[in-house]
Amino acid sequence: MSNKEQFSGSCGDNGNSESLLIENSPLKKAKIEIECEDIDNIDRISQLLEALIVQILSRLSITDAFRTTILSKYWQYFWTCIDNIVYEEDYGVSYSSTVHKFISLTDNVLPLLSCSTIKKFSLKFVFRYDDGVSYFPKIDKWLEFAVNKKVEDLRLNIRYTVDPTEHDQSYSLPEVLCNSSSILKLNCENCRILEDCVLNWTSLKSLTLENLFLQDEHFGQIKSNCPQLESLKLHEFCGFNRLHMTSPICRRLHLIHHGHPRGDWHSFEGDICCFEIVAPHVEHLTISGVFNHTKIKLGDLSSLKHANLDLVCDEFNEMDEHIVKDLLVSVRCANELILSFWFIKVISNLMLKEADVSLPLLECRWLTISSCISKLSFPLLDNLFRSTHNLENLMIFSDTPYHPFFEDEEIDLLEDKYLSFEETIFKVSLQNLKNVKAMPFCSRTRRSDETELDQFLKFLLEHAINLEKLVIMPEHKEWSSCATNTSYLMKYLLAFPTTSISAVISLGKVS
Repeated sequence: MSNKEQFSGSCGDNGNSESLLIENSPLKKAKIEIECEDIDNIDRISQLLEALIVQILSRLSITDAFRTTILSKYWQYFWTCIDNIVYEEDYGVSYSSTVHKFISLTDNVLPLLSCSTIKKFSLKFVFRYDDGVSYFPKIDKWLEFAVNKKVEDLRLNIRYTVDPTEHDQSYSLPEVLCNSSSILKLNCENCRILEDCVLNWTSLKSLTLENLFLQDEHFGQIKSNCPQLESLKLHEFCGFNRLHMTSPICRRLHLIHHGHPRGDWHSFEGDICCFEIVAPHVEHLTISGVFNHTKIKLGDLSSLKHANLDLVCDEFNEMDEHIVKDLLVSVRCANELILSFWFIKVISNLMLKEADVSLPLLECRWLTISSCISKLSFPLLDNLFRSTHNLENLMIFSDTPYHPFFEDEEIDLLEDKYLSFEETIFKVSLQNLKNVKAMPFCSRTRRSDETELDQFLKFLLEHAINLEKLVIMPEHKEWSSCATNTSYLMKYLLAFPTTSISAVISLGKVS
């Protein structure tokens, strides 16, 4: 064997050492890098199917989609095929020049769109009253275009630089929009419905109306002329007293902030509004926010699964305490129930005035109490827990500032039952309770003694026989008081033995 063969064999080469040198040469590496650069320069987006490119552009605002025309001649007309049209004027820069450019762009762009139908049309616009321009005909024209294109999802959000009632110039929904058979989802904010307007949306499934005066005739038209309606949301509304939704299809009803509107196109008579709700097929009911000067009466809600009574009334015109109790009676069949601080406060006051206040037997398995816990609320909580034999999941947190009601020392609580919970609550009434989540209220200075929430959770650990998990959730990760209170509460609870052999105490995620 020659020396060359011996060397080749020892290197594991096939005898051609030149190939090995070429494999590792700088020339070879340079060639590879050049090839990689060529690959990076390939326009992979333009190689996509045209339908996919149009679908991607439909996810952008109409302005951003239009800007893609500068890329190349190949991209010049893709944007005209989009079926998802989003116009958003910059609210922070609502100068006249900006508004005029926005109008000019919209007027020139819409006629160039070649799509046969529009899936979504979203318009956010700011009205100005100091430049002498009438915007009504412009928006009417844009909405007519969308309706003629058989728009399915329409969102109209109007803002004003001043109170529109000062000019009596709030925008009114055009007749062509109020009589559309293609719209499936409609969201209108800060618009006006004329008295002689007829609402007729035969295909509508989801309706959201915010900040408007809605008359009884209008709601009657919604009920009779929207046979496919599945979800109704009214936000900052007023004007009608009866909400009877008897359609077997409508399953969601959200009512947020009911109050007296302003201005002559928001005319309303009477100091107290009696608001009646009957919805035998609704499964998800939310009544939240501020309901000033309003008495709510709930009728048939026999299909209810989820009820959110996170509402508040003003202090000077609070709803009658017995009416508030009746609300709880009306939602007794719900599987999930949310109660607000105001609800806890009013019923607690009632129980302090009357010796014997009975609450209905509730079927809920999920209960959320959006309120601080105090000794003054112990009577209601005691009574409430005795009425929830099926309760499996309990959540306690406060999303409102601490209220003086919870520190009222003027009420003389002589009986022990107002200062603690009885063991029978957990051993009999709450024997199915498995999961509890609680949030310490961090904006309040901690007292040196036990807080009411500490006392309640301690009693729960000592007597809840089937408890599986107790989770403490910090309110805010950056507040030092939250970290201090949460740490204190965790150490406090871990010091007590649990009745349930499977109970675990843990720290949850920041709310």
